[in-house]
Amino acid sequence: MYPERLSVKVEIKKVEELVHELSVEVEPDLISEKLEARFAEVRKDVRLDGFRKGKAPMGRIKSQFGDEVKADVADQVIKTTFPDVLRDKELKVASTPAITELSYTDEGGFNYKARVEVYPEIDSIDTDGLIVTAVELEVTDEEVDNAVNDLRRSLAEHRKVERPAKNRDLVTADMKKISDPGMVLKEDGFPESTIDLSSPLTIKEFKEQIPGMTAGDEKEIEVNYDKDYPDKKFAGAQIKYLVKVITVQEQLLPEFDDALAKSTGFAETALELRMKIRDDINNQKKREIQQHQKGEIIRQMCEKNHIPIPPGLINEYLKAMVDDVKKRDPDANEADIRNNYHGVAVNTLRWSLLFNHIALKENIEVLPSDTEKVIKSFAEHYQMTEEQAKEMLHKTGKTESIRDNLLEEKVIDLLIDKAKIVSIEPNKENKDS
Repeated sequence: MYPERLSVKVEIKKVEELVHELSVEVEPDLISEKLEARFAEVRKDVRLDGFRKGKAPMGRIKSQFGDEVKADVADQVIKTTFPDVLRDKELKVASTPAITELSYTDEGGFNYKARVEVYPEIDSIDTDGLIVTAVELEVTDEEVDNAVNDLRRSLAEHRKVERPAKNRDLVTADMKKISDPGMVLKEDGFPESTIDLSSPLTIKEFKEQIPGMTAGDEKEIEVNYDKDYPDKKFAGAQIKYLVKVITVQEQLLPEFDDALAKSTGFAETALELRMKIRDDINNQKKREIQQHQKGEIIRQMCEKNHIPIPPGLINEYLKAMVDDVKKRDPDANEADIRNNYHGVAVNTLRWSLLFNHIALKENIEVLPSDTEKVIKSFAEHYQMTEEQAKEMLHKTGKTESIRDNLLEEKVIDLLIDKAKIVSIEPNKENKDS
């Protein structure tokens, strides 16, 4: 109900599936009271020529400040009445309403219209027939060896040498772009780039063609980036560089022994550290499998439940994405960003509605003890007290997102329990992912 003495009439019309148009009429008695009060405030504060402050005739005040006062009162009346209108009509607003057609009536009242997007009504959700894949965890000796070598490289000493580069060296080079048909690179050059010829992540053309070069040597190297290259900007691109070697450094890798293990602070012996590395890889694979299963559940749920999403909500999501991308790349095309992320926006918003509805239906809640575990882990990771962690998370607005993430995890666990589990071989899983 509207507050006492608030005389408001409302007509509501559904104009689209999730859009309502509200026509609001505010009766003259309230408007008259608001106008007179505002004019009195203006009269008290202004000084007109020939009159002392607060003594100007009301007629002059209304004549000179009428439009300004009416605009102020209109804004005040909308702020006062609109929230009550929404509550009275039980509208669950999804995006920022558009207020239009503001007008004072000849009788002294005030009218306005509001275009309101609402969340969809969800009667039921289909959770039948969900399928998730499960792979038997396997950590190979080769994976452990690679991780051990990564650790050794991170602790390596580097010594400048006057000889041709070898496969395990660290090379510093000036790189200039010669050709870039796809216009991938904005930069023309990359001075003093570091190229680790021992790293499995280094581009293969560099690993194949830089060995044998010495300081001062130049060579044109054409790179054909894989279609699944991690940086999507380069995926499938063909770029030719002029590479000039500045320095060659050999990497002196430490022995993987008990002394190295102790220096890390994680183990006392090389064997113990190797076992810890294996456990870390195993835990990382577990997280990857869980993340993959989560993606499978979300995709299937969004495919099964095509609930409509308010366009304004999608637009707000895309606007945030545009702002985020442009912070990193000011020259990015807004239309391209919106087009590329539209499907992501729809499914992200659809899934949010779905998992919150499931949580409500299944009485799934996030308990204080759940959030306390996250806060404790956060505090331990960043070496602070739990009170400091709470304060930081609250200040950065992360407290609510923690609750949402925990609620989502509980719903995901419920849906995985309902799903059919299909086991696949580790190698096949790696190919598919």
